[in-house]
Formats: sequence, C-alpha cells, structure tokens
Amino acid sequence: MKLWRKTFFVSLTVLLVGSWVGKVEAAKKKKPVSTILMVPLDDRPANIYFPQQVGEAAGIDVIVPPKEMIGQFTNSGDGEKISQWLLDNGKNADGFVISTSMLAYGGLVASRTGTKSLEEATADIQVIKKLKAMYPDKPVYVYDTIQRLAVTAINEEYSKYYTLISEWAILYDKVINLGMPGKERLVELESIIPHSVLEDYKNARERNHTINKRMIDWADQGYIDYLILSQDDAAPYGLHRAERELLLEKVNELDVEEKVAVFPGADEVDVVLVSRFVNQLFGSSPSFFIEYGGINGKEWIAPFEDTTFDYNVRKHIIASGGVIGEDEKNVDIHLLLNTPSKHEEARSQDIDNFVKRIGELTLDGKQVAIGDVLIVNKADETFVTELADRVDITKLLSYSGWNTAGNALGITVGHAASRFAFIEQTSGFGVPVYEQAAKSHYEFLLHRFAKDQGYKNIVHPAARDFIADIGASEWDLGDKYDPVNDFVVEKLTSETENWYQNFNGKKIYIGSRGNKDFYKTIESLESVHVKLPWPRIFEAELEPELKLK
Repeated sequence: MKLWRKTFFVSLTVLLVGSWVGKVEAAKKKKPVSTILMVPLDDRPANIYFPQQVGEAAGIDVIVPPKEMIGQFTNSGDGEKISQWLLDNGKNADGFVISTSMLAYGGLVASRTGTKSLEEATADIQVIKKLKAMYPDKPVYVYDTIQRLAVTAINEEYSKYYTLISEWAILYDKVINLGMPGKERLVELESIIPHSVLEDYKNARERNHTINKRMIDWADQGYIDYLILSQDDAAPYGLHRAERELLLEKVNELDVEEKVAVFPGADEVDVVLVSRFVNQLFGSSPSFFIEYGGINGKEWIAPFEDTTFDYNVRKHIIASGGVIGEDEKNVDIHLLLNTPSKHEEARSQDIDNFVKRIGELTLDGKQVAIGDVLIVNKADETFVTELADRVDITKLLSYSGWNTAGNALGITVGHAASRFAFIEQTSGFGVPVYEQAAKSHYEFLLHRFAKDQGYKNIVHPAARDFIADIGASEWDLGDKYDPVNDFVVEKLTSETENWYQNFNGKKIYIGSRGNKDFYKTIESLESVHVKLPWPRIFEAELEPELKLK
C-alpha cells in the first residue's frame, strides 16, 4: 500500500494558464500531490463538486474544462473545444477521467436525443486515442452510459411522453425480444407516441450503443486503461437489457473483464474513477467487508436498476480500486448498507441494530462507510437522524444517500476508498497537504448529510410548496428562479448550520508522517455556498467551507 510513483516528484508549481481555468480556485491551494484532467458527465454538482472534493480529500486536484465548454442543462457542451482543451493541457496532468457522453454528445441530457449524428459523435471522441498515444504512461479512464428507459423532459412535448416511452421500451423488450404477451398495448403505444419522438429515441439508442461497443474495442486495443459502461435509470426489462447483454458478450469475447465494468449507475462514476486513480497512484487496494442493515443485497433489486444489488456493490468496489474482504477482522473498510427490512414491522428494530453496529465499529476505531441506499433521491430520515443522535459522524469515512441506490453506493465507496488510500500514506507529505485534504474531506462529509437529509427531506418539499404558492413549475422555474433560489439559499444554509453542530469542536486525525500522527480541530463553519444550478429544484449546489485549527 505504500508504493510511490514518479508523478509525486513532478513539479506542479507553475500556474496553469489559458484554458486551464476550469477550476479557478486551484491556484490558491497548497500544491497538490497529483492532478487529473476530468471531462464530467455534465455541470451538475454530482459530476463536478463531488469528484473534486473526493480528489482533494486525497490531495489530488481534479480539473474540469471551463463552464462555457461543458454547457448547462439543455445547452449541450462542445466536444470539439473540450478535445482541444485536453490536448492543450494534457502535459500538466497525471491522468484523465473522461465522460464519453460529454465528448460525443454534449452531456447526459444531450445523449438521450438523436440530434448529433454517429459521425459527429465519433469525431469528437478521437481525442481519447490521441491522449493515449501522447501519454502512454498516464492512465486514461473513460465512462459512458447505457441509455435509460425514459426521455428527458426537455420541452412540453417530450414531458407528455416520458412515461409512455418507458412503457413502450419495456414492452418492446418483452414482446419482440422475449416473446411475452402485450403486443396489442405495444401497437397502441406506437399509435399514441408521435413518430418523430419515437424515432429520435430509437436513433439515440442505436447511436449510443454503437459508441458503447467502440469503447470496448478501444479498451481492448489499449487506448483506454479502464472503462465503465453505467446503466442509467432502468428496470429489469427494456431495450437496455438486450443492449447490456450484447455489451457483456463482447466484453467476454474480447477477454477484457479486468478492464471493462458494466453496472447500474451514472452520476457517481466520476467519483468512482477519481478513486481508482488515487488508489493506482498510491499502489493501494483497500478491502471492504460488506454488511446490510436490512435484507441481503442478493434478495433486492433497487428501484431504477436491473440487477440484484449485491452485484452492483461488488462492481462499484472493484471499479473504485478496492477488493472484497471476507474476514471482517482483517479488512480496511466496513461498508454498511441501509437496505429494506424483510418485514415492515421489523424496520424499527433493524434501524436500532444497524445504528448500534455502526457505533460499535467507530468506537473500536474501525473505518466505516455508510451507503444509505433505501430510498431514492434522499436519506432515510428515521435512520440518519438516529445515527446522528447516537454516533459521532465525524468518525465515519463516508456517507451518501443521494439519488438512486447505485449513485449513493458509488459516492460512498469512491469517497471511502480514496480517503483511506491517502491517510494510509505515512511519508512524503507535509502537514499543509494533510490539513487541506482533511478540510476537503470533512466539508464533503458535512455536505452529504446536509444535502441528502437537510435538502432532500426538508428544504426540497418546502420549496415545492413555495413554488406552488407563487404559481411556478418545479421543473422549469422560468422568471420565478430568483425568488425560489433565494428561498432555497436561506433554508439550506440553515440546515447546513444545524448539521454543522455535529462537527463543531471535534478533534480530527489528518494524517501521519513516520511515527508522528497529526490532528486538528474543526473550529468553525466559515461560509455556506448554496445555489440552484439548473432552473429546477431537483438538485442544489451546496459547498460548506470549514476552518481547522
């Protein structure tokens, strides 16, 4: 676990210039241990702030293209300009994390429409091959998505057919691919959904599947060091099922199982691949012992997913650079997952036992990561409030309850694996690096609780009521953006301040050098940045800044 790479000794003192401004504040921080150029899935916090904080918690700078290149919401990113940005700045990076969806189509939303042709998409991903040719010793990690069931409600027309197209895709798989009943309803749906909408959906799927297959070929040919094909929101049946099976068949035929992972998820993959880079950099491979607070993952298929949850857990751990540990007494990280109870009447007891177990592990000095995967898009309020009441949450290695089970899982595992790899290092870093990394780690941990519980369970419902009162739409705020944003800023800042009370004054371990351990105290919550990044309330930027002493 203590291997070093030459990149540690590469001078990074020259400030990056020109288009190297994707992260303006980077120049103000202590010199990083290493630097990644990252092309994110889109501009939402999950795909920029999350991986940047996870990287910084391990002393790594994660640099993204300028905002104008990656677009916003339905305004697509510019793959050609991003490609040039990568080429211009690749010499200053130690590795690359690249979303093909951004390069090829302009982002996740754009990938769900057939606007961009296969030829155009193919042209913009050639930079991946160029980077590997220019920098053969630098890891190139790439990920793409297997298109979800539904379209994106980019306008009123598409919003009408959101559910109908999902139903059509599921029925098509059942009736045409698997010979199951439902043909009459399938024909009916095809008469209801406008031909142009359905054709656009099918064209996007066909194009994306072709690019997915090409990425597997490039992994086989050595242009990509590690590839993740993540299944966006899905179900056990649908067009994606057949696509996934064909992709897995190709992976097996080319014998690239060690280089290509296919699993449910999407927005968490930036974090997962940053973690993989950190572990490769440090020569680490942390072991995870898996425990479930409710039913075993073998018995559960999470909402919006198409495989049993235990499969997804294993895939995320390996993709993050970790391994599965079988002996709980000799593992690095205890991964505790808040799954459904077998019977509803057992829920209260399950939570009590789960929190008790977490408390025992933390008191025993174990590294604990919590995946709050039970409820889609928010924390399990009963569990998380009891956890905060009974356990010192600053002792946790990571926590997430955000969005789908796969999203929460990947954020939890990636954050934990990355942070653990860093704090295991006992030589080569100065105290300022340890302090900056610890600051980023605890800011992200605070963010996770305030966001997943404070925003999703408290502020978001209140904002929805506020929107209804002023006659706006929560999915398109329009000219009501400012008052809604002000409402969210006030309420979420307050919730973050409340959660900070669990961190205030806590003595924290920041790292070791030789035989000397270093500690700091969380002195204050200096500021809280809150903003709605898109003209809707589904997600919110939340960036707390802590002061250590």
